[in-house]
Amino acid sequence: MYRIEYVKEIGIFTKFNILMIAILFHANILNASVYDDDILNIYSKMLPRFIVMSSQKAKIKNNLEICVLYDKIDERTASSLIDKINSNYPHGISEFGIKVVQSSYTKLDVCQTSQLAFMFNSDETNIKNAILFLNKENILSMSYDESLLENGVEISLFIGRKVIPHINMKAIIQNKIELDNMLLRVSKIYMENSK
Repeated sequence: MYRIEYVKEIGIFTKFNILMIAILFHANILNASVYDDDILNIYSKMLPRFIVMSSQKAKIKNNLEICVLYDKIDERTASSLIDKINSNYPHGISEFGIKVVQSSYTKLDVCQTSQLAFMFNSDETNIKNAILFLNKENILSMSYDESLLENGVEISLFIGRKVIPHINMKAIIQNKIELDNMLLRVSKIYMENSK
């Protein structure tokens, strides 16, 4: 009798363990989607405008080009952002078509002809390497996460009652990019070590 009860308890314990593993696995999948769909839609509308409102406009040949950088875990979210850009600008912006390329942080060369790179969150090494590459290629950097301004990203958005661009002027100047006065007037200038 004791042995049968013990086996039943082990069986229940095993089912509980399996359930916990399934919940934790599901939670890890959900952590990959910490990005808000409405905020992604706002970014999709703003990204092409930042190119047109900067000296990056002069680099456009046929199409305005945006590079979306992501970790493998955020690949679906990156594709969703690209779909939103294409949906919001089916005929391009101004007189330019829009081309969006996507790349993991391990293949930065894909972004070489882009005027702007949008960066999803990643580890510090990937962010640092991306910033170095983007500065070398004179590509405007923009991030979903405002805290990446501290790492040298040039633009992010504060989204509250109003959408306010936050601009890292030190990074903009170092990358020799000029911004339209209208954009500067509606933006908040990011200062290092302050939020």
